[in-house]
Amino acid sequence: MELDKWIGSCKIRAFPWVDGKRIYFNVQYYAPGQSTSKPPAWEKTVYIANNPEGQRLVYDFTHSLVEHIVMLHRKVV
Repeated sequence: MELDKWIGSCKIRAFPWVDGKRIYFNVQYYAPGQSTSKPPAWEKTVYIANNPEGQRLVYDFTHSLVEHIVMLHRKVV
């Protein structure tokens, strides 16, 4: 299953990785008012285990996962 959608100011993309063991999960953050024709303000990719728990996290709790990644980025910056 693939995801390609917006959650708030974040464009997300998720799909099973080629090795079949992980799920590729990419978050692109666009600042308020920023044009999508320009690169995102920041981008982060994480790999989630492709098992029932990981699939549930990615596909059922997508919004929470995106918020967690955003919060991690804010702590680093």
